[in-house]
Amino acid sequence: MEKGYSIKSKPVYGTLVWQDHAMQHVVIAEGEGGKALLKLFQQKLPREPLIVLYLAADQHAEKYANTLHKLLDDPIMVSHTQPDLLEQLRTTLAACYMGTQFYVAGTEGFIWKVAAVLRDVGVDDKNVFKELCGSLGRRVYCVHCKTTNEAVHHTIHVCTGCGRHLFVREHFSRLMGAYMGFMVDAEVPGDIPAAEEMYP
Repeated sequence: MEKGYSIKSKPVYGTLVWQDHAMQHVVIAEGEGGKALLKLFQQKLPREPLIVLYLAADQHAEKYANTLHKLLDDPIMVSHTQPDLLEQLRTTLAACYMGTQFYVAGTEGFIWKVAAVLRDVGVDDKNVFKELCGSLGRRVYCVHCKTTNEAVHHTIHVCTGCGRHLFVREHFSRLMGAYMGFMVDAEVPGDIPAAEEMYP
């Protein structure tokens, strides 16, 4: 592999920073993404209209939610399940207008589920700023049975749909919000290398 070579499909994440040209800000986060929100709000409180959606699925996340409530004048919308948050986001999008910028913080799986909702209503990905927080577990799409496996931490993963041993490739599909998983022993059945933890 040449020096400096990188997988072009693999997402590159940054740190959330306010976009000064925005007409409105929509901030969406889950779990450890609450820390990214606190850092964002330490920069400043924007003068433009602001909407905050937060997924607090455990007691640790509830602490972030409580801190955010105290920090902001406007109440934040707290959900306790991912489907509820995504539905709240769809409702929120109906009131958004041109010039809205979106900020998403959380695990990779969460980020790309939110990105899919935004894409479905025509939001350009260049207007969606992403910060990866918490677990590095990956979403892996099985190319054989079309099952999406959540929170995969090893290089070899047994598909929850078809039971095949999948090799987790570095190729990432933004459309599916997942890495591609291919049967590891397709050429030599039963020849399965040891799995290594790569994504804690």
